[in-house]
Amino acid sequence: MLLTTKTTPQPRRGERLVRRKELTRSKILASAFEIMSRDGVDAAKIRDITENADIGFGTFYNYFESKDDLASAVLDCLIEDMGRRNVLATSAYADEDACLVFSISTRLVIRQAMHDPMWQWWAAKPDLLVDRFCKGFGPFAKRDIQRGIHAGRFKVDLAHLDGIWSLASWIAVGGMHDIAVSSSKKLDDALIVKSIIMMLGIDEGEASVISKMDLPEYPFPKINWKFII
Repeated sequence: MLLTTKTTPQPRRGERLVRRKELTRSKILASAFEIMSRDGVDAAKIRDITENADIGFGTFYNYFESKDDLASAVLDCLIEDMGRRNVLATSAYADEDACLVFSISTRLVIRQAMHDPMWQWWAAKPDLLVDRFCKGFGPFAKRDIQRGIHAGRFKVDLAHLDGIWSLASWIAVGGMHDIAVSSSKKLDDALIVKSIIMMLGIDEGEASVISKMDLPEYPFPKINWKFII
């Protein structure tokens, strides 16, 4: 009787190619984040990014059309990671109050973003940032708003959820823009969030209290560079 040995199926050539492209794209994104966070987006050079990623300069254009296109993809990954971290940071309040979850999550994003050169570059371009912000945080924020509506905390119409979140995104990004561009001392994360949750139907007194509550510790980032919005 012949003895057979069990072998591990080898990935097909097409699968290997997909994985290799995914790895290369991830290396470019991780390298871009490192350099753009250090030097800022405008000062970052594509050649420096590709050298840091240990890939050829020409390879870059197989994945991204321009540096701005690359910066958009990096931002999408950062937003997805912050959404995940917000879920962890607010887990203790998840079954308690959707308004609190929404408020804390939004404040954490604003605080984190305004200390990052990449985010500050985006904040100076609110018409571009709001689209990435609205799409990227949408799955997380709309879930919390929906929960708040069902719980009777938010006095807005569920049928208008997409439009409501779009307006909230404009308020958040507009506030970030004013802080980043004008170094405004009149605006902070608490005031921005207070404005948003009042729009959702929370009265001013309660909104003032909720928007100034102590924030939980923010989990460390664990960015998934394979993420595509």
